[in-house]
Amino acid sequence: MKATIQETAKELVSRKEYPEVIKAALQLIVEGQMNSLALNEILSKNGIRRITDIKDKTLDVILDYADIILEDDTISQEELTNLQMLKIFFHVEEGDFQKNYKFKRVENIIIRQLEELYADNVLEYYEELHQSELQGVFGMGHDEYMSIVKKVAK
Repeated sequence: MKATIQETAKELVSRKEYPEVIKAALQLIVEGQMNSLALNEILSKNGIRRITDIKDKTLDVILDYADIILEDDTISQEELTNLQMLKIFFHVEEGDFQKNYKFKRVENIIIRQLEELYADNVLEYYEELHQSELQGVFGMGHDEYMSIVKKVAK
């Protein structure tokens, strides 16, 4: 588990080559300046009117973040909260992952989590809650989520 959202954002910048605007936005997170005013200033400096104009890139950042925190095969409550904060920071809305063709990556993340949760063949209440939170983070409907669960259950 990565200790903070700042540390994980720093790791993202060191691991992957992002466009300058994304690097600058991640640097805001590293510096503890995760706010809309600072983000809008960066967008403006890069000739971008709205964060939604680079939605595809911000969704990749969120999925890259999920990949990093899943290196230990679990997502903690703090990490889920941080994913939610990233979604808010980058103005990600329900259905964006599906609309922007990122669903396969989301599906892989959820499958990894489900495999971990089902490893002992016992699903505890907190694990059910965790699944619900995971579904919410990626803005998935019940049917979409259950189709992934069925793949893992086979």
